[in-house]
Amino acid sequence: MRRSVRTLAFVFFGLALLLAHSMLGRIAPLHPFVPNLLLPVVVYLGVAPNLPLLRGALAAFVLGYLLDLFSGNRMGLETFVCVATFMISRGAGLRLFMRNPGFQAALLFVVALVAGGTTLALRAIFSKPPPFPAGTAGETAVTLVAPALATALVSPLVFAGLQRVDAAIGRRREET
Repeated sequence: MRRSVRTLAFVFFGLALLLAHSMLGRIAPLHPFVPNLLLPVVVYLGVAPNLPLLRGALAAFVLGYLLDLFSGNRMGLETFVCVATFMISRGAGLRLFMRNPGFQAALLFVVALVAGGTTLALRAIFSKPPPFPAGTAGETAVTLVAPALATALVSPLVFAGLQRVDAAIGRRREET
C-alpha cells in the first residue's frame, strides 16, 4: 500500500508538471524549445530503487496517456514512447548517471533525441501524409534538437523535485 502511494505521488507530480507546462505555454510561447517535462519523470521511475517493474510501467503508461491528452496527439503515441523509455532506462540500470546534474542533463538530451525521433517516425508511419511538403532536413533537425536541449536544461530541476517528493514520502513512511 505504501509503495503505491509513492507511485501515485510520482504520477501526481507529473500531472502538476503538465499543468504548469500548459499554463506557461499560454504566457510565454517557447516554440521550438518546448521541453518534455515527463521524460525526466519516466527516466527517474526507471532508475528508482524499490519500484516494482509492473507498478513503474503502469505509472509510465498513465503519464504517457496524460501527455497524449494534453498535447492532442494520436492516442497511444506518447504512451508508447513513455513506456518504452521506462523499460529501456530500467534495463540499462542508469543509477550511476543520476548522481550529477551534468550527467542528468546529458543523459536526458540523448533520451529526448531518441524519444523525439521515435515519435517522429511513428507519426510518419501511422498518420496520413500532410497535404504540404514535410520540410527540409534542417527543419527536422531543429524539430528534434531544440526540444531535446530544452528537456536537458530543465531535467536537473525536475529530478530535484522528484527527489524531494521521494524523500517526503519516505519521511512520511518512517513516521507511521
